[in-house]
Amino acid sequence: GFARIQVRDRGIGVPVDQVERIFERFGRAVSSHSYGGLGLGLYLTRRAAEAHGGRAWAEPGPEEGARFTLELPLEKETRE
Repeated sequence: GFARIQVRDRGIGVPVDQVERIFERFGRAVSSHSYGGLGLGLYLTRRAAEAHGGRAWAEPGPEEGARFTLELPLEKETRE
């Protein structure tokens, strides 16, 4: 039981070697001079997902955007 949300953008894409970097704090695949933002959105998304027992990841598309996935458990984890 997981819920999954996927978003595909049609932007500039994410180079394969930058996929994990964009989930780091202040991580960016391109210069902040070219595109706005602080580089915190994906970092916070992944941290929140992991805090709830889920995960977040990206799948790059060469020069055609990327697909971003958020997966969260449907039921709260119980600890014994």
